[in-house]
Amino acid sequence: MKSHFIKPLFTSKILLSALLVFSLLSCSNDDDDDHNDDCNTCTTEQLETILTACSDWYIEDLERNNIDLESNYVGYFFNFSADHTVTVTWDENTANGTWTASGSGNNINVTFNIPDFDDINDTWILDELDNDDNDNDVEVSFEIGTTDDLEFKNNTCN
Repeated sequence: MKSHFIKPLFTSKILLSALLVFSLLSCSNDDDDDHNDDCNTCTTEQLETILTACSDWYIEDLERNNIDLESNYVGYFFNFSADHTVTVTWDENTANGTWTASGSGNNINVTFNIPDFDDINDTWILDELDNDDNDNDVEVSFEIGTTDDLEFKNNTCN
């Protein structure tokens, strides 16, 4: 007597592949223009720790009203202190100012007040803290609405 088995419609390899594709499609990423999804659990303490642990931050991205301005700040280095002061150095110049942070999660407001730095002086919303352990790059991103972005980067921080 011959046994008849019903051939499965889906093999385990097909199911595994389908699950992998579904999980990748359901992940949020930074390119989805869904602002306010990167800092759900951020705290002002984390921000302060990251900013003050590294020296010589530089501006990786600065846009105001969709106008790129980061080229205006090439060679400028920002040093943040735990007492909420910030020192900016470039060429042989120095400017001193302040920064404050309040709130939690996706509602952390950071205000910069540095004389003559009108492109930066404002209250920004913390968008992302990126401390990738695979390299020494650390990035801190801020935004105001959908047209203004400020990103500080440090590639010598441990």
